[in-house]
Amino acid sequence: MKIIFLDIDGVLNNADYYRGKNLATHQNETSHFDSNNIHALNRIIDNTKAEIVLSSAWRLLKSIEEINELFNIVGITGKVIGVTESLHYKTTFELAPRGLEIFKWIRDYHKTLKGGLENFIIIDDEDDILDIQEKHFLQIDDRVGLSEKDADLVIEFLNSYQVPKENLP
Repeated sequence: MKIIFLDIDGVLNNADYYRGKNLATHQNETSHFDSNNIHALNRIIDNTKAEIVLSSAWRLLKSIEEINELFNIVGITGKVIGVTESLHYKTTFELAPRGLEIFKWIRDYHKTLKGGLENFIIIDDEDDILDIQEKHFLQIDDRVGLSEKDADLVIEFLNSYQVPKENLP
């Protein structure tokens, strides 16, 4: 199975999308998604058959069922199959890097995925990933969100590379 670890803010919406808009019009959750970014994500999903694991802070506000319903309403064709756990350091209670949360999800679930974990990509506008995840990371420009050019890169990567089993935790 191919997995997309997906952030929402800065990826499926962007600064250009919000610029000049009346913030009062963004009271509805569906207004926080740019159709151009959704189109790019749908193209990735259609061409790779990847499933989504939500790494966005939105995972703390909604259940998987609620996220899938919202994604359906805004036209996202992919399915969210999981969310990363929010991790904190014991001594400082600071948030751990998102990459550590992704590493833990892969460690905990890769053996239960149908067909195993073939490949994965982390799509985020922030770069708090682990060094070992750099090959699997695409940093998005939060001014434009997920673009068609980004989609081309992700499709090629997800369809051409397979995670060696010895590299799994």
